[in-house]
Amino acid sequence: MNVRVPVSRGVPRWGASARVLIRLAWVRTMSPLVLLGTTGLLLLPLLFAVLFAAQGSLSGDPVDFLVRRYDQLVGALATPVLALLLGTSAFSAEREDGTLVYLITTPTPRWWIVTVRLLWAGGLAGALSSLTVWGAGAIAAHGSNPEGVTSAYTVAVFFGGVAYAALFTVLGLRSRRPLVTGLLYVLFWEGALSGTFQALNFLSVRQWMLAVTLPLTTARAERLEGVPSAPFALVAAGVLLLAAIRLGARALDRLPAERSGS
Repeated sequence: MNVRVPVSRGVPRWGASARVLIRLAWVRTMSPLVLLGTTGLLLLPLLFAVLFAAQGSLSGDPVDFLVRRYDQLVGALATPVLALLLGTSAFSAEREDGTLVYLITTPTPRWWIVTVRLLWAGGLAGALSSLTVWGAGAIAAHGSNPEGVTSAYTVAVFFGGVAYAALFTVLGLRSRRPLVTGLLYVLFWEGALSGTFQALNFLSVRQWMLAVTLPLTTARAERLEGVPSAPFALVAAGVLLLAAIRLGARALDRLPAERSGS
């Protein structure tokens, strides 16, 4: 693929170079298989919401239903998996075909390459997750926003998409099998370990999402208890973001030596 990063007197044009990096990421990531998987992840919460709404008055409390489904289907499944696919696929494909080596030989700073890719993956994963949260809430609660739970989770999953993308973008640069490693992280660390040992909640992006949800809703469901504070979650996510950019740029620094050694 012909790639040209716009520069001006040896300095990258930030906006133009970002557009090139995003276009490359889109081409590398959006395969039919990824699109099919993404569609399934986004439609699953909507399907549950349709089934809930179809039961009418027999369905129970919509707040409790939405909290559980948002946490299980969006926070624990759709958001991390979307961020994993978007955060790792482009870098992995570019590493294999040599496009990534070309990118780091241009005047574009390596931290900027990582930042653009991270924000693209996180923004898209967060936006898609927020969309499915809003859609499920509109269906299950008949267009209302009971106790602010839908708007709270809409904000929280967007935040979570960016945080997960920071983690998985670095994973895509530093691991030979980022998809497998990322899935193991989601299943065991986020699913089994942090759900069993409360002390690990402070190191879990899923728990950070719940922490951001808590002050934005009046719902007091059991799932929202025992989570870190929202300020801690925001600071921790900021640290993760900066660390991801730093570690990702260092991984790009080592790439030419790895290629020459292989």
